[in-house]
Amino acid sequence: MKKNALILLYITILVCPYCSIKTNAQSEKVWFAIKDGIDNQSLMNTIENNTSVFLTTCNGAILAKKKPVFPPEIFAKNSIQGVMDFWGTSSMYCSKEYISEKCFKRTSGGYQVRNIPIFIPGAPEGSQDQEIVINYTADGKIDNIAVALEETRYREILENYDKVEDFNRRQIIVDFIENFRTAYNRKDIKYIEDVFSDQALIITGKVVKQIQTKDQAINRILGKDKIVYITQTKTEYIKGLKSNFSRNKYINVEFDDIEVVQHPKNDKLYGVTLKQEWGSSTYNDTGYLFLMIDFKDESHPMIHVRTWQPAKEVSKDEVFKLNDFNIQNI
Repeated sequence: MKKNALILLYITILVCPYCSIKTNAQSEKVWFAIKDGIDNQSLMNTIENNTSVFLTTCNGAILAKKKPVFPPEIFAKNSIQGVMDFWGTSSMYCSKEYISEKCFKRTSGGYQVRNIPIFIPGAPEGSQDQEIVINYTADGKIDNIAVALEETRYREILENYDKVEDFNRRQIIVDFIENFRTAYNRKDIKYIEDVFSDQALIITGKVVKQIQTKDQAINRILGKDKIVYITQTKTEYIKGLKSNFSRNKYINVEFDDIEVVQHPKNDKLYGVTLKQEWGSSTYNDTGYLFLMIDFKDESHPMIHVRTWQPAKEVSKDEVFKLNDFNIQNI
């Protein structure tokens, strides 16, 4: 009897070597629960249901190798297109069957859930495991999704506040940074164009190889490389970005080492410095990004200055800062 059982097991393995192994995407149904942050039971149920349906639909689409067909009632008006744009460049699934996270009330209105684990099969190796943040309207409908900052970075930004107003604005800055990053991932030219001031100053550092001479002493003084800074208008930058988007099937932008500084005299002006990892089908680089962001209209923050400097050639101390620019006209 035991011998027959072993033979049967052996045959089963030969016929179906993977029948007992589930791929991550095969956990199609995802159950989401809120563990804290909302007292209204009806609203909590709505957010839990909408999140579960959203993630389950993503998993089903990956398994079927099709675009997801989301029930429109789980989304706020005009929000589903942004999610589909994200899916177009970053189709994803959730490998966890059960997720429980805190729900936060957003300064700008509505609610937010963070730390939702996803896997992006089309991303470069090492960037496939990510987390998303989901924003909801006041009645619990999904308003937006974005690639989340690393949790430690998120906490660092919020903890370094001065006053309550500064704390609230930092929450908006986190939202802004995550949406800004996600806009590049989903190739959302309209969003990027909208957050840049029409008079925005855009500076990009380009590494140029020095021409070597026969004099080794001069070569040591000159070094092998130098940085040439190119200034662009908003129109020129957007034109180049459109070309970049069309050349690349996938773009993955990641932010790290983030520092947020409020201007000492203009409390509505912030400088955000971060290390940017740019990965795409045709080009990869690492550099320091500086953004001067204006919060005169907190519902629509505006970038006045964007600079990029190559990390290999510049230390963080040499990165552009708020006091490097004349802000009298802002």
